[in-house]
Amino acid sequence: MFNPAPAVRKIDHKKMRRVLIVDAIAVHRVVMSSLVSGINPFITFEQASSVAEAISTLGRGHFDAVVADWNLPGQGGDVLLKWIRARAHFNRLPFIMVSSSADNQDIIHAFMTLGVDAYVIKPFKAQDLYQKLVTTFDNRSPEGGAP
Repeated sequence: MFNPAPAVRKIDHKKMRRVLIVDAIAVHRVVMSSLVSGINPFITFEQASSVAEAISTLGRGHFDAVVADWNLPGQGGDVLLKWIRARAHFNRLPFIMVSSSADNQDIIHAFMTLGVDAYVIKPFKAQDLYQKLVTTFDNRSPEGGAP
């Protein structure tokens, strides 16, 4: 029996989306932004290589989501997430954690303790990351529905 792949939900293109990608490796940042842009060119990306750079970038405008690596050098993605959740003007900002770790304890900790909205395990397909973005946009939308 043929099971077609689940349909990927599309974002309302009337509203551009801006996403911050935080990863220490420049190639990873470029690949993530390029893959998702190939699916939906209405999502634009800013990039940061560290927690400090991410915090500075977040202070320079509105973002619709953050995609951050769990294992950033110095301070990890968990530090960035705690910083975001501690600020009222950022606490509804969707946060997607990206990691090469498939350890269930890391994933449980990320969701239960830290408040991660979604978790993507490297390597992943463009559709996987895109679908997580769409879902978190919907779930964190102030109206509680599709953006």
